[in-house]
Amino acid sequence: MLEIRGLTKHFLGVPALHDVSFTVERGEIAGLIGPNGSGKTTLFDCVTGFLAPDGGKVFYMDRDITSLAPHRIARLGLTRIFQQIRTFPRLTVIENMRAAGQQHQGLSLTGGLFPTKRIRDLNRALDERAGELLEVLGIPGVGGLAAGTLSYGQQKLLEIAMALMPRPALVLLDEPVAGVNPTLIESIKGYLKRLNKIGTTFLIIEHNLQVVMDLCHHVFVMDSGELIAHGPPSVVQEDERVLEAYFGK
Repeated sequence: MLEIRGLTKHFLGVPALHDVSFTVERGEIAGLIGPNGSGKTTLFDCVTGFLAPDGGKVFYMDRDITSLAPHRIARLGLTRIFQQIRTFPRLTVIENMRAAGQQHQGLSLTGGLFPTKRIRDLNRALDERAGELLEVLGIPGVGGLAAGTLSYGQQKLLEIAMALMPRPALVLLDEPVAGVNPTLIESIKGYLKRLNKIGTTFLIIEHNLQVVMDLCHHVFVMDSGELIAHGPPSVVQEDERVLEAYFGK
């Protein structure tokens, strides 16, 4: 589903990514781990078009997306969430989710100003989709609340729901459980497993290694901008290069 070939990125001559290559298969939950500064978020930014790589290629479903703008990549079915929460705090939860879905309808500005029956039907479908996702993610009663009034954990769930609104095939999650209490972490793990079972593929950056080991089918490990190991969680956690990167052993 996702193929990264020789991805390279420098900032002022300092390498952030150096010849990184790996693939994410359809239907799996893959993990991307590594110490702070290892290049994980930079890789996400290059994959999703927020940064232009200095070298290498990114393929999504066999299509070269290396030079595409972020919104074009998202419309192909590859969405993401960021480390920092990015919602519209004064809009309601449902309005946030509508906004996340509307950009994928291919509507013009004038079409939005003068809604036709088709547009009204599309908006009705968006509201139904939003309600389904809030139910799946365990927060069905918050649709009318301003996003900024939600708890931190609920805002994390809202971001995941927004990323899922256009029914993407692949979702990149950047630290989805960071700062979340242990009870909600278990809930989020359950939601992601459920969504994966019904067809969504995930690539997850996460510093909580227990979450990675519990969730992921395959794990990629980065250090200093390079891919140093990959494999099933049980194999990766015993790899000497991984232990050296994390613990200096």
